[in-house]
Amino acid sequence: MRPHRLLPLPLALAIALAAAAPAGAAEWTIDVRDFSFAPGTRQVEVGDKVIWRFHDGGHTTTSRSGQAEQWDSNLRNGGGIYEHTFTKPGRYEYVCTPHESFMTGVIEVGGDPVARTVDGFSTKRRGKSVTIRVTLNEPASLTYKLKGPSRRTVKRGRLQAGEHSFKVRRLAKGRYRGTLTLRDDFDNRTIRKNSFRIR
Repeated sequence: MRPHRLLPLPLALAIALAAAAPAGAAEWTIDVRDFSFAPGTRQVEVGDKVIWRFHDGGHTTTSRSGQAEQWDSNLRNGGGIYEHTFTKPGRYEYVCTPHESFMTGVIEVGGDPVARTVDGFSTKRRGKSVTIRVTLNEPASLTYKLKGPSRRTVKRGRLQAGEHSFKVRRLAKGRYRGTLTLRDDFDNRTIRKNSFRIR
């Protein structure tokens, strides 16, 4: 009978722990120089860290408002860095605040896990007003444009998944056409239309 050789206990534990450990999150670098972010678009996964390296001073990395994650480095000097770890999937636009008209960037985190942004979309008329109800399967921003004898536009920032409603009041008599536009965290657009008459 052959003798069995056992691995030393510390080595056996190290191998077992390495096999059980999840794959580590990655770190990604964006260079801030010459009034630009390079690369302008960076794709990462949930849990990854993005490091902005400021080669020139007087710049920021600042997320646009209304997104699932927010950050602001404030003004940095040349040689400084700023780090942010992404915990939610989505498409994130950001700017340098002093130069936001032209110095912009995008971070795309993971993939879109939800195929259909909206399930329910209904209209309920009462007198001279209408109530719009939507059921969202994922967070999204909402715009509802109403055309007809009275024109209205309703905008809502980033709404969470679930049921939402809003009312449009003081509508003149006549036929109306409404267009609901939803934008999810990946900037995918969903459009639904409806029509109704105010008597």
